[in-house]
Amino acid sequence: MTQEDGELDRLVRARIRGLRLALGWSLDDLAARCYLSLSTLSRIETGHRRISLDQLTAIARALGASIDE
Repeated sequence: MTQEDGELDRLVRARIRGLRLALGWSLDDLAARCYLSLSTLSRIETGHRRISLDQLTAIARALGASIDE
Protein backbone atom coordinates (compact mmCIF):
# COMPACT_ATOMS: atom_id res chain seq x y z
CA MET A 1 0.00 0.00 0.00
CA THR A 2 1.37 3.40 -0.96
CA GLN A 3 1.32 6.42 1.32
CA GLU A 4 -1.49 7.88 -0.80
CA ASP A 5 -3.52 4.67 -0.40
CA GLY A 6 -2.99 4.80 3.35
CA GLU A 7 -4.19 8.39 3.52
CA LEU A 8 -7.29 7.56 1.50
CA ASP A 9 -7.95 4.56 3.73
CA ARG A 10 -7.72 6.74 6.86
CA LEU A 11 -9.98 9.35 5.26
CA VAL A 12 -12.65 6.76 4.43
CA ARG A 13 -12.54 5.33 7.96
CA ALA A 14 -12.78 8.80 9.50
CA ARG A 15 -15.69 9.68 7.21
CA ILE A 16 -17.58 6.53 8.19
CA ARG A 17 -17.09 7.29 11.87
CA GLY A 18 -17.99 10.97 11.41
CA LEU A 19 -21.21 10.20 9.56
CA ARG A 20 -22.14 7.55 12.12
CA LEU A 21 -21.58 9.92 15.02
CA ALA A 22 -23.41 12.77 13.25
CA LEU A 23 -26.44 10.49 13.05
CA GLY A 24 -26.09 9.69 16.75
CA TRP A 25 -25.60 5.99 16.04
CA SER A 26 -23.51 3.53 17.98
CA LEU A 27 -21.38 0.95 16.21
CA ASP A 28 -24.11 -1.55 17.03
CA ASP A 29 -26.75 0.64 15.36
CA LEU A 30 -24.73 0.93 12.15
CA ALA A 31 -23.77 -2.75 12.18
CA ALA A 32 -27.44 -3.73 12.32
CA ARG A 33 -28.34 -1.35 9.49
CA CYS A 34 -25.60 -2.57 7.13
CA TYR A 35 -25.81 -6.26 8.10
CA LEU A 36 -22.23 -6.52 9.34
CA SER A 37 -21.16 -7.88 12.69
CA LEU A 38 -20.28 -5.38 15.37
CA SER A 39 -16.73 -6.72 15.55
CA THR A 40 -16.24 -6.45 11.78
CA LEU A 41 -17.46 -2.86 11.72
CA SER A 42 -15.32 -1.97 14.73
CA ARG A 43 -12.22 -3.45 13.06
CA ILE A 44 -13.02 -1.55 9.86
CA GLU A 45 -13.35 1.77 11.70
CA THR A 46 -10.15 1.25 13.70
CA GLY A 47 -8.09 0.12 10.72
CA HIS A 48 -7.61 -3.46 11.85
CA ARG A 49 -9.51 -4.78 8.84
CA ARG A 50 -9.48 -3.76 5.21
CA ILE A 51 -12.75 -2.54 3.73
CA SER A 52 -14.09 -4.54 0.81
CA LEU A 53 -16.14 -2.80 -1.85
CA ASP A 54 -19.21 -4.82 -0.80
CA GLN A 55 -18.81 -3.69 2.80
CA LEU A 56 -18.20 -0.07 1.81
CA THR A 57 -21.33 -0.10 -0.35
CA ALA A 58 -23.44 -1.52 2.50
CA ILE A 59 -22.03 0.98 5.00
CA ALA A 60 -22.56 3.95 2.67
CA ARG A 61 -26.13 2.85 1.93
CA ALA A 62 -26.89 2.48 5.65
CA LEU A 63 -25.47 5.97 6.31
CA GLY A 64 -27.48 7.46 3.46
CA ALA A 65 -24.32 8.45 1.62
CA SER A 66 -22.83 7.66 -1.76
CA ILE A 67 -19.48 5.87 -1.96
CA ASP A 68 -17.76 8.97 -3.32
CA GLU A 69 -19.19 11.06 -0.51
